[in-house]
Amino acid sequence: MTPVRLRRLSALLAVLSGAPALAYVPSLSSAQLQEAAAQAQRLAQSADSGYPVRPYTLYAVEDNLRLVAANGDVDAVTIATPFERTRYQVFVHKIGDDPITPAQAREQAQLPDHQVAFIVFAHGSSPDDQDFLKGISALTFTLGGRTLRPASRDLSDTSLSQYPRTVGEIGLRYIGTVTTRYVIPAGLEAASGTLSFTDATGKTFRMPVNLSRYR
Repeated sequence: MTPVRLRRLSALLAVLSGAPALAYVPSLSSAQLQEAAAQAQRLAQSADSGYPVRPYTLYAVEDNLRLVAANGDVDAVTIATPFERTRYQVFVHKIGDDPITPAQAREQAQLPDHQVAFIVFAHGSSPDDQDFLKGISALTFTLGGRTLRPASRDLSDTSLSQYPRTVGEIGLRYIGTVTTRYVIPAGLEAASGTLSFTDATGKTFRMPVNLSRYR
């Protein structure tokens, strides 16, 4: 596998590691920008462990190096916030020897203030399946008793990766992500709700979301 493919896979592996998160912050102050950057700088000192997103993980398969048909096409679902995405940008640039300022990281975070994003990590059903992202249904997100409309939905490019612990085959699959963003209404910054969707195999996923858990 190429270094690029390995880095993309390591991002998924890092779903299983990390430190506690705090309450959702819809708009970052200067001090919070600095804090996000400081956290990223510390994380970059041990970059071999990957970027830790476990505190922001809503769903993950038990073994993300093994394909299991009953799991469907989805490997993990994470929630992204302005704080977390800013931290991520600082981290990526730091380990790439291309450091940026906290303000630049916020600009590059691709998540406006007062929004959250849900990122679905998925793979093809067969070694030649590259259309699996199109088979992931629109997400349904209810929060505080309200069903929110998505602000945007983006499908990533796909790339070839391997699930080496797969039984009976070498486990090559195309992987990719679907990112759906939502505006969080005023007064619901600490609300709870649910996220649901189906994948290309028809498997239904439903998971709780509590914004007070995600900074």
